[in-house]
Amino acid sequence: MSVTPELHGNWRVYRYQTIDSTNLEALRLARREALAWTAVRADTQTGGRGRLGRSWSDTPGGSLLLTALVDRPRGLEALLAPAMAMACAEALETMGAPQIAVKWPNDLLLAGRKIKGVLTEGPAEGLFAVGIGVNANGRAADLPEELQGRATFVSEQLGREVDLDLLADGLLECFERHHHALLTGRPGPVVEALRARDCLTGREVSVRSGGDTIEGIAEGWTDDGRLAIIDRAGNRVVLDAGEVTLS
Repeated sequence: MSVTPELHGNWRVYRYQTIDSTNLEALRLARREALAWTAVRADTQTGGRGRLGRSWSDTPGGSLLLTALVDRPRGLEALLAPAMAMACAEALETMGAPQIAVKWPNDLLLAGRKIKGVLTEGPAEGLFAVGIGVNANGRAADLPEELQGRATFVSEQLGREVDLDLLADGLLECFERHHHALLTGRPGPVVEALRARDCLTGREVSVRSGGDTIEGIAEGWTDDGRLAIIDRAGNRVVLDAGEVTLS
């Protein structure tokens, strides 16, 4: 399907009603055109994917499904997904949402429940696809059974529907700022913003990483986007990836 991109600030945005995956389409565009500052949006996906090989289901017309195609911030790739999460939190708060917490590596929690997923893929022609799916408008009661009590919709917390176009524009504007900081080797502002929203530091956590489970006290975000933990033996462990639960 041929789609003409629309200009939104510095971004060329390709908009689809239905697509297999915004990330996959962004990677296809990267291989075909190799242009950064490209974004892909869809009203619904037939093959949405999340972290750790999981599927990601959306609410047709009620979820913001968007992927940004950006240049590689060498050495700071691990901060791309958290930067996208931070951009989403900032955009939602300008629209009236209460303060949103960040849970490493890139979860956003509103009223203690997850509202979005982020998946980073690449590089393709030197570009990375950073995709996000936001539970914007819907009812938590309609979420899959495995997400009951763990996820929610922004609209339920706001008491009104979220304008998806306004959210998309605000998110891209905020992400552009964070990505520029990473691209120019200045991760400090991004990391400090993440630390200010962090909900794990000082708390007892259990992290599944690879085939291991590590338990201890979360020390917080490192300067390059990893998670530091003081384990039960008193050792400082730094993790690149993992699934965190509060003990």
